[in-house]
Amino acid sequence: MSKTYEIGFIGAGSMAKAIGLGFVSKGVVKAEDIIVSAPSENNKAPWRNKGVTVTNDNNQVFSSCKILFLAVKPQHFSYVVSKLNTKNEGIPIKIIVSIMAGIPCKKLNEIFILNSNLNLAPSCVFKVMPNTPSLIGEGFSVICHESCAIPEELSLTLPKVISLMSAIGKAEVIPESLMDAAGALSGCGPAYTFLIIEALVDGAVKQGIPRNLAVQLAASTLAGSSRMVLETGKHTAELKDMVTSAGGSTIAALHALEKGGVRSALMDAIEAATKRSKEMADKP
Repeated sequence: MSKTYEIGFIGAGSMAKAIGLGFVSKGVVKAEDIIVSAPSENNKAPWRNKGVTVTNDNNQVFSSCKILFLAVKPQHFSYVVSKLNTKNEGIPIKIIVSIMAGIPCKKLNEIFILNSNLNLAPSCVFKVMPNTPSLIGEGFSVICHESCAIPEELSLTLPKVISLMSAIGKAEVIPESLMDAAGALSGCGPAYTFLIIEALVDGAVKQGIPRNLAVQLAASTLAGSSRMVLETGKHTAELKDMVTSAGGSTIAALHALEKGGVRSALMDAIEAATKRSKEMADKP
């Protein structure tokens, strides 16, 4: 009988690596209890280096794991499922977790149930929008499930998903109607943050600060400021005012940021990412 794995990933891109290798680094699951499929050797290499089983065969992953993470590109999902052909013999109740943007739980469930090659109707399908800081245990994952999920099944499966994602950061269950916007903020957010750090570093370098020091100053400042928001519970405007003295350099800098439209640009970024996520839901 083939080995049973605790966790499987179909797809091995950046977000899957952040979650899966985060699980390993935090001791949530041993590397040998994870199986991953991907066509690209480049994507497989980091997993293989950690001792994870890698394969080209999606069916092997699907038929041998208890908790399946779907991490393929959304536009490829229907095709990937159509090629699965397994009876899933001998595997306990499977939990299916999608980390694909856009595709709603109802559509995920329908695609699995209507696929004639499979005799599996997932016990529960979840959508999880994690982010890449999960790799270092500092992630934030939002979780949702189909509104018509069977309560008895949900009571068994949802705590498992929450426990897994909480092990690599924070996790929050939200209505599915908020997933696109939440993903636009926390899922895409690290990219915005890295861009902001990069811009701050370039500004400091322009003023003569060595780049290595500028990176430390910028990243540490953002990390510490974020901690203040989370730990003090104070409104961000109040925290901002603590730094801003009358006629000082901070208010001059804030004026420049407002003139540059930073606040508006960041709001537009959330709106654009949310809109794109919804577009992908219409074209799986």
